[in-house]
Amino acid sequence: MSKPSSVTEIQGPLAASEKKERRSSRRLHVKHQQGLSVVIRCRQETLCHGYLVNLSTQGMLVDFPKGQLPPVPVSSTVSVKVHYLGDSIWLPGVVRHRLGSKVGFHFPALTDMKTSKSKHPLSVVVQALSRAGESS
Repeated sequence: MSKPSSVTEIQGPLAASEKKERRSSRRLHVKHQQGLSVVIRCRQETLCHGYLVNLSTQGMLVDFPKGQLPPVPVSSTVSVKVHYLGDSIWLPGVVRHRLGSKVGFHFPALTDMKTSKSKHPLSVVVQALSRAGESS
């Protein structure tokens, strides 16, 4: 019996007639039951815990359980910690949108990052999760 993959698919940009998504970059969809956790630090020391829904090099969508929804409005600055494959990374982010228990985060500091000498931090995460999905 094979181990279930945490990665369901990678999608590229949609055709103009199908565009309902805001993202223009490829995104990695993650199965909720795999529990790739995310911690959001907002305001003083408020920490909110959620689970990764999808991830791209520009942002991510996080689902928060009841009582963990970050108490911040759209456009608020937060710190986002992504746990993946035994590692983690803190990123400066902005709340992009909120819908029910899901919150979208954008990483403007990474969007314009020059990556000639170092790899883009979220590309490293996406590649690691993609490889893990292929090997399971």
